Amino acid sequence: MANVNGKPKGSAKRKVNRKLDKVRLALFILFAIVVVQQVYTIYSLHQEKHQLEQQLQELKKENENLSEQKKLLEDDKHIEGVAREELGLVKPGEVPYVR
Repeated sequence: MANVNGKPKGSAKRKVNRKLDKVRLALFILFAIVVVQQVYTIYSLHQEKHQLEQQLQELKKENENLSEQKKLLEDDKHIEGVAREELGLVKPGEVPYVR
C-alpha cells in the first residue's frame, strides 16, 4: 500500500526511527562523555587528597621536631653546653683546654 506521495507507509516511519536512533545515540555518547569526565575529576581529587594528607603528616612531624628544637634553644643548660662544646667558650676564671 502507498501513501499520498506514492511511497510505502513504512518508509516514513523508518526515517523517523532512524532519526530517533541517531538522536538517542548522540545523547548516549554525550552522557558517556560527561560520566567519564566526572569519574576522572573524582579520581584526580582523590589523588590530590591523598597527596595533601601525606604532606600534612610530614609537616606535623617537622613541626614536632621544630618544637623540640625550640625547647632546647630555650634551655639555659643546653645553650651553655653548646657554647662550651661547639664554640669553646669558658666561664670567667676557668682555664680553657684544647682536646
